[in-house]
Amino acid sequence: VICHADYPHNEYEFDKPVPKDMVIWNRERVSDAQDGIASPIDGADLFIFGHTPARQPLKYANQMYIDTGAVFCGNLTLVQVQGGDHE
Repeated sequence: VICHADYPHNEYEFDKPVPKDMVIWNRERVSDAQDGIASPIDGADLFIFGHTPARQPLKYANQMYIDTGAVFCGNLTLVQVQGGDHE
């Protein structure tokens, strides 16, 4: 599942309506994870997020945060979604 900033529930369900502002702007989940409070989102193997720049890609539970600050002259990070490991 790929979202700009966050998936606003702890369980993913295909085609379930979600608050768009949370998908686009929310940083609470990644903030909690950086503070040591990380838990998986049920319903999918992997979630890929951007929006919150970091020096390198971050991985917490089944979530990857891949915004490495390209907009601020940082690096652009890509993820191969099909095939291979997502470690």
